[in-house]
Amino acid sequence: MLFTARSRDSRTPIFRFACVFSNAGYMGLPLISALFGSEGLLYASAFFTLFNLLLWTVGYSMVSGSSDPKKVAQSLLHCPAIYAIVVGLVLYLLQIPLPDLIVQPMELLGGMNTPLSMLITGMLIASGDLHRTLTDQHIWKLTVVRMLFIPVLTIAAFAALGLFRCGMVTQVILLLECCPAASITSVFAVQFHHDEQFAAGSVVLTTLLSILFLPLCALIITMF
Repeated sequence: MLFTARSRDSRTPIFRFACVFSNAGYMGLPLISALFGSEGLLYASAFFTLFNLLLWTVGYSMVSGSSDPKKVAQSLLHCPAIYAIVVGLVLYLLQIPLPDLIVQPMELLGGMNTPLSMLITGMLIASGDLHRTLTDQHIWKLTVVRMLFIPVLTIAAFAALGLFRCGMVTQVILLLECCPAASITSVFAVQFHHDEQFAAGSVVLTTLLSILFLPLCALIITMF
């Protein structure tokens, strides 16, 4: 909000949304899986429960410009991820056994998550106008906030509050928060008639720079 307090153009909602919501799914999950394994993914799933609820309520209000409870509730009801999270939590908490006929296909689909995430990210980068992205000062401004200010401030806040004593839980949350702008930013820009080029360019540039920034953030975070 601080960086867009005086701005009221079509880029403002996208700027705020992209700074708040990271691409934790496509970029974060493969990293969490590689660093922490299945236990880290368990903590990440708890993060995504709250993340998706906020994305389809607060995030939806940001880009749609509407805070109508009925529209927000409707957006939640049309999000398959919410239903999947609820079902998964019920099965996990109640320890309900599932037959191999269901478990084996789900395990195969789960194994596809990392390569599919990388493919989608690669397609996103390949389809972007790289020259226009690299010469747009507004995109660079968002990128600095998303990839530098937010990780630094978040890590500093966690350190000041002594949350690094929580170990892996803190590390997982911080890494997911250090990811680039959410890929759904471009979808919302099209849906609500905001600056589509700005949204797409922001996702592309933050994703490209995350190749350098994410390993660096992972190194810093795991040193605590």
